[in-house]
Amino acid sequence: MVVEQNGEHIHIHAECLVISPARLVVKYGDPASSNCSSDTPVEMGWEATQGGVGLTDNKVKILNWKVDSVTDWKIKPTCFTDGGQCQKELNITVYKLPDSVSISYRKYPDPMVEGHQYLLQCLVQNIAPIGRLRVTFYKVSTTGEQTELDTQQKSKDNINTPENGTYTLDFTPGRDDDGAQLLCSAMLDLGPEGPQPPPVMDSNRLNTNVHYKPQITSPGCFSMSITEGDTLSLNCSANGNPAPSYDWLLPQADPNTMEERSVVTITNMAKSHSGEYTCIAINPLGNSTCTVNVEVTVDYLPIFAGLAAAVVVILLVISCFTYSSYYKHRRMGHYQLKDVLPRRHKNKHVVQHNRMDQSFM
Repeated sequence: MVVEQNGEHIHIHAECLVISPARLVVKYGDPASSNCSSDTPVEMGWEATQGGVGLTDNKVKILNWKVDSVTDWKIKPTCFTDGGQCQKELNITVYKLPDSVSISYRKYPDPMVEGHQYLLQCLVQNIAPIGRLRVTFYKVSTTGEQTELDTQQKSKDNINTPENGTYTLDFTPGRDDDGAQLLCSAMLDLGPEGPQPPPVMDSNRLNTNVHYKPQITSPGCFSMSITEGDTLSLNCSANGNPAPSYDWLLPQADPNTMEERSVVTITNMAKSHSGEYTCIAINPLGNSTCTVNVEVTVDYLPIFAGLAAAVVVILLVISCFTYSSYYKHRRMGHYQLKDVLPRRHKNKHVVQHNRMDQSFM
């Protein structure tokens, strides 16, 4: 093609052939089709292991390539013109979904232990092209929450035929992973021309049984006070797998003490029971301890109340006795004065009468 620009003739080489669609993604065994076109009529043909078309007798502007079932993994259809002066290759990807996806341990843990490392492997069987495969490892908690652990993709773009792929991951479980499930997921990402959304196949799920040493959750390590005469009850609880057994270290042995697995109970606490009460939770992987510092105190309020009541009673008795004595003494004094005074008046009267009698004589 020749165009004029600023008075000069410029040669522009247009693309002689155009393929539409330029890229095909075809599932193995499915049909495929594409067109080859030219701006000007030319003799053209398709060279391919499947669906090839010989050079046309007449000049044409468009020529179709079509296959009912693609079965060649390395098929490369190419459109060409007479004499091979111009040719264009169709970009085609033939894919196959995996036969199966499975997850397993490289060496089965018996049992799985907290903090140890284990090798997981995900096997994807008979997939193509393996270079477009993305494998993701997941962990699903007991509550159903899914967490991505790792995503891997192998660089094998030159391999078109079906392959088996093995992907590995080092997994270090914690106590929170006990009861969780592990799986891997294979996604074949073939780009925008491929199926949307990209096809995904999940593996089976591995149930995890994680063993871990006990960790005491209750009653906790603290200090407390208790009144003398009350009952002390401490309940020790721990998380562990296998389930832990319990033991108690007490300040002293006492007939009022009763231990039943994780619970210790002491009735009628005395000052001698003050001290450290240590719970020990034990399983084959280790132990956990927790100490409660107990102080036995005396409640002086009833004593003070009793003493106050006794003082009040004593004061009442003393008051009553004092009042009684005073009242009796006063009463006795009143009677003596009364008895004396009448006698004195009576004698006076007698004397007066005697005087009068003497005057008449």
